[in-house]
Amino acid sequence: MNNENHKQPVLYGALNDLKQMQDLLANSWSKYYGHFFEKLVGSDTIPFCFTTKECRLYTTINPKKHTATSFFRLEAIEASRVILTLLDAFDLEEQPTNAIKDVIRLEKTDTQITLDFSSMLAIQLLEPALLSKKYYIESKW
Repeated sequence: MNNENHKQPVLYGALNDLKQMQDLLANSWSKYYGHFFEKLVGSDTIPFCFTTKECRLYTTINPKKHTATSFFRLEAIEASRVILTLLDAFDLEEQPTNAIKDVIRLEKTDTQITLDFSSMLAIQLLEPALLSKKYYIESKW
């Protein structure tokens, strides 16, 4: 095994694959079908969250809005650092939330952060359609 690969954090491979899939969504184009993959998925983003080594969702504060978020879009990856765009999460009542089970919609922000991910345990992908999801609340009666 190459010593250089051994020194990379465990999540590097998973994040690298995520970045490649996301780039495929955003950059894939055909003269016959246009941006078919992006249209198929409904977004150019594969949202995700980090799990820390303490088995908790990694949460950070958006310095522009002073709100907390645990949801991200991967912009770039280096040896043990990533550049992330923060995503705002909303529940059914359009209130901000950080509980995965309550997320109905995600929204991109214009805020990016740099994070050393060597202290993270895992990533969890979320449904890309959360960024373009249309939902309707019908009357029970």
